[in-house]
Amino acid sequence: MDDLELFKKQWQSQDDLPSYKKDDLYLMMHEKSSSIVKWIFIISIIEFAFWIALELLTSSQETDEIIKKMSLNGFYRVSLIINYVVIIGFIVLFFLNYKAIKTTDSTRGLMKNILKTRRTVKAYVWFNILFFSLSFIVSIVMTIKHYINFDTIQFWISIGISIAVLLVIVLLFLLFYRVVYGVLTRRLKRNYNNLKQIEL
Repeated sequence: MDDLELFKKQWQSQDDLPSYKKDDLYLMMHEKSSSIVKWIFIISIIEFAFWIALELLTSSQETDEIIKKMSLNGFYRVSLIINYVVIIGFIVLFFLNYKAIKTTDSTRGLMKNILKTRRTVKAYVWFNILFFSLSFIVSIVMTIKHYINFDTIQFWISIGISIAVLLVIVLLFLLFYRVVYGVLTRRLKRNYNNLKQIEL
């Protein structure tokens, strides 16, 4: 039995246990929600730092030459800037969501901020997946165009393999986000449902 359920039982029974007010239950949900959103913010920063570190480690003169040879230099630079700017934007939103939840002083306000945070996380996850998929597809098309000469059957085999690789990578991304952010957003949803019960 979790703390909230224990609180509810104590709140509803005043025979041999101390009673608890709505404010006590709200404060518990407020503290839990604030902690969850803070972790979402921290994890997003760690993830951002990881991708920057990976970019720096894999960057080399040979890689730059390959990118230029495939006429991907412009696309690569622009996509990199867009990706980083949007991710930084999401990190700022996570921080603002954390501040909003931390400073809210009403049950309805907390519920509203929880829903807003969950929508922000979902948008963040789907942006990363769709942006990666687009970049992958462009890279594969340009690689085929510049490096591979083959007939129709080989072309479709290469396309099929590329799609399979993309699907595997996307599934791994989904698994990662489901484990990391999914656990936190499910806890937020549970807090939201508990707050709805408190309001009744």
